[in-house]
Amino acid sequence: MPPRRPSSLPANPRKAIAHLREADPQLARAIDAIGAVHLPRRDANLHMLCVSIIGQSISTKAAASIARRFNEKVGGSDKLTPGRVLKHSVEDLRALGLNRTKAGALRGVAEVWRANRWTPESVEALSDETLIEKLTAVRGIGPWTVKMFLIFGLRRPDVMPWEDLGMCEGLKRIYALGERPKKRAEIEALTDAWRPWRSVGVLYAWESLLLARDETLDADGNWWTET
Repeated sequence: MPPRRPSSLPANPRKAIAHLREADPQLARAIDAIGAVHLPRRDANLHMLCVSIIGQSISTKAAASIARRFNEKVGGSDKLTPGRVLKHSVEDLRALGLNRTKAGALRGVAEVWRANRWTPESVEALSDETLIEKLTAVRGIGPWTVKMFLIFGLRRPDVMPWEDLGMCEGLKRIYALGERPKKRAEIEALTDAWRPWRSVGVLYAWESLLLARDETLDADGNWWTET
């Protein structure tokens, strides 16, 4: 019988780190240099998805400013419902500082959430593949955004965001590559030994890049970059 696949990650994933250290000697050297990583805890709800959409491809400072206006006008983490989003038009949402695509994506994700009658508890029961399929059907939401939700919201243990530029730069450092890996097949081959804890390996790839830049982890996890 194959080993049971882990369903979620604790804040301090010791078991995952031990596996990664044993499975990948090059990653083990990065782990030794970085130390233990902790997975920031965020609520896996509609608000997190909306904030993730807001933050796509803009600076952390700009994202925080728009998110603050969104919270004031539409609703914060504990109050946001699909109805509260959908009562605002695309133009209303654009007035917060969003472009038309992001404003439409906010309404789109609210429609999906309402149509499926999702709650944080029911979303927890869905597979990674189902969430990627349903959410990327919304114009303006790509696999990267959903994978950030899977890692930081649902704490899924085996997510590989091969689309993430920062993660790929981290792989370049870990494996002393001449250039950043760009092709999905190459990235997946490099990280296959990390299964079933690839999400934690991704954290170390990001942290490896931060270590090289002498930067620190943002409390909200705002340190990734989409390709």
